[in-house]
Amino acid sequence: MKIHAPSRKERNLLLDMTPMIDIVFLLLIFFLTTMQLARDSRADVELPVEMGEKDPAVQPAGLILNVLADGSIVEGERVISIAELDLIAMSSGGSDDSGGSLNRPLIRADRNAPAGRLNQVMNSLRRAGLSGVRLATSPPR
Repeated sequence: MKIHAPSRKERNLLLDMTPMIDIVFLLLIFFLTTMQLARDSRADVELPVEMGEKDPAVQPAGLILNVLADGSIVEGERVISIAELDLIAMSSGGSDDSGGSLNRPLIRADRNAPAGRLNQVMNSLRRAGLSGVRLATSPPR
């Protein structure tokens, strides 16, 4: 009686790594883009210290404006004037069927910013029909 040792069959599995590499590159592009957008919305401002609203629901910020201590208005990475703010606010304005604003602007004003400049920004947004303007604050410690 002959006993044959089990023969090993060679398996040639071809593992294609191309889809995996594509996904890694797409994730890399996604995270780099979101990091850039998050950095653009954060100018160096010293926010006023207030408790603020305790709303657990996160509301998306449409237009983000930074009012610096010297009174300049920054949208994204560029400094804009009140006339440019009027145009930007008019183009981003709009309301949904219930009359609420689709674009709820967020103002990040430095605590040392001139109050007159903050009033000009608020008036510009009001003229554009944007309601529900939010003012960013820093919670007390």
